[in-house]
Amino acid sequence: MEIRCVAAFSDGPTGGNPAGVVLLEAPLPETEMARLAAEVGYSETVFAVQLDAAGRVWRVRYFSPESEIPFCGHATIALGAVLGEELSPGDYQLTLNDAEIRVTASVDHDGMSATLASPPTLSRSLRETEQRDVLSLFGFDADDLNAALPPAYIHAGANHVCVVLKDR
Repeated sequence: MEIRCVAAFSDGPTGGNPAGVVLLEAPLPETEMARLAAEVGYSETVFAVQLDAAGRVWRVRYFSPESEIPFCGHATIALGAVLGEELSPGDYQLTLNDAEIRVTASVDHDGMSATLASPPTLSRSLRETEQRDVLSLFGFDADDLNAALPPAYIHAGANHVCVVLKDR
């Protein structure tokens, strides 16, 4: 098994956000993917298993060194670049735990690149109890918040709470 280390959002060979990329012939147990992700040590490692004969449909899972996560944009970009290099440029359908998305690999003047269509997004205001709990967790209160951008629950493949403070 080859573990590729790819920097997404890089400027040629420098910079970027590294991710581990593992193309599998068969699914691995969760414990093995978790172990490998911890060994790689990047914020995320993506594991992909081919689901069709043409290599255009993949089952994808993401692991941090600590746990499985539902989605990771930079690891998806890294996966798209690897699929483009290993197979060919074009569209790849990815089945995640909670969504289906597409990544497109293409060749440009810098080499292989990839773009993704993210999972469906949504947002909502935080409930009063949620806001109180989040602020308490970090030792803040309502006076610390930026009134122009109220706290919100946001989702673009993974659930997050966004809290904007008045100042650092």
